[in-house]
Amino acid sequence: MSEANNRLMVVTCTMIFKNMAKQRILVCPICGETQRETSVCCSCETPLDPNGLLHAEASVGPWWVRDKEHPFSPGMTYDHIAALARKRKFERHSLLRGPTTRQLWTVARHVPGIAHLLGRCHKCDTHVEPKTRSCPECSTPFLAYRDRNNLGLDNSDPSEGEVDGMSSFLNDTSIMDTLSTPLTLPTPAKGESKVSDDSVGSPQFRSIQRKLEQSKRTGRILSVSLVICIIALVGMVMMLLR
Repeated sequence: MSEANNRLMVVTCTMIFKNMAKQRILVCPICGETQRETSVCCSCETPLDPNGLLHAEASVGPWWVRDKEHPFSPGMTYDHIAALARKRKFERHSLLRGPTTRQLWTVARHVPGIAHLLGRCHKCDTHVEPKTRSCPECSTPFLAYRDRNNLGLDNSDPSEGEVDGMSSFLNDTSIMDTLSTPLTLPTPAKGESKVSDDSVGSPQFRSIQRKLEQSKRTGRILSVSLVICIIALVGMVMMLLR
């Protein structure tokens, strides 16, 4: 009886080891957690399909909130960390780093671009409203730093931020300069003839124009042919009725 039990245990262990060998180990590309093959990461809950990974990649940026529960997560975009600040997902005493701190951990209430969203001026520590554009005490502007490629580690200052939203006091000219890009005629390449006055636009645009004109001509020809066929058909009918 004991020999049969031993054989059964050997067979069972062999099957378990074979099943374990067949199981694939997955590394989450977002947080680095190792786990059995799955469709959703058990740690950061990122969907591990192409759409989920693309969405996660789009939120990666040069800003971090110190988080002991997810220490290996990538940085986030400014818009992401600003949204967390507005929702009070972290507080003024939380530790942040980003382009405006030269990637050094700093208390959130002293981080340019973030502190005002938490109700403090990063320079003089005055209480401010989150929607305030500049400090009422020291006149420091509150900017948004949306450049995803600048870590703030070079010798120059981080890329200049922008006020979050457009001021209602801009004149019409400033608004047009902010929102529109002037249209210009294409500059002919070296050795290429100058664009004539009656053919404004790029070569691709003129090609589309020619195709449209050709389609219009074809449409007119087909219309005339259809009318002629109808007239001939009516004539034949009349002849048969006589």
